[in-house]
Amino acid sequence: MKYLDCLVIITIILIFTGCDLMQSVRKLEAPVKVRDRALEYAREYMKLSADYEWGGQDPLPPRTIVVDCSGLVIRCYQYACEDFGYRLLFNDTTSYGLLNYTIPLSQNTLTPGDLLFMGDGGVVSHVAMFVEKDDKNITFIDSTYKQEEGINGVSERYYAKDDPRFISYGRMVISR
Repeated sequence: MKYLDCLVIITIILIFTGCDLMQSVRKLEAPVKVRDRALEYAREYMKLSADYEWGGQDPLPPRTIVVDCSGLVIRCYQYACEDFGYRLLFNDTTSYGLLNYTIPLSQNTLTPGDLLFMGDGGVVSHVAMFVEKDDKNITFIDSTYKQEEGINGVSERYYAKDDPRFISYGRMVISR
């Protein structure tokens, strides 16, 4: 009988502990202060002349920095989340994979630090961080390599608002 009592007590403790742990991961859209800070970190990568390298996710200095488009977004959001006591829901992913960690937005509801998902033929293959838009263009920060345009690394650029490379838009989901 004692063995059974102990087993029941242990089971109850495990159930309550498991429920408690699951409830402690609250998902929420990244607040303005986190999105703004992530964009500040992207500008820091720009100032440090970070180069593009597929799969790159180098942290900020002291060494030469290489980072790809998703690596830039991930690092900037990791730093920003840490600054305010939040965390990302993942450790690593691709530009396409980031779609799983965002709340879909329309172009009209974008705010600085939101994500722009781009590609060709409706297939996401690139991600950038929204800076601003005007009547004609959307300005963003990304990491890419375009030899024909003299781009290698993190830079601020823009495309026309109706450019077909824009596939979707999202706001990062994080947790406490």
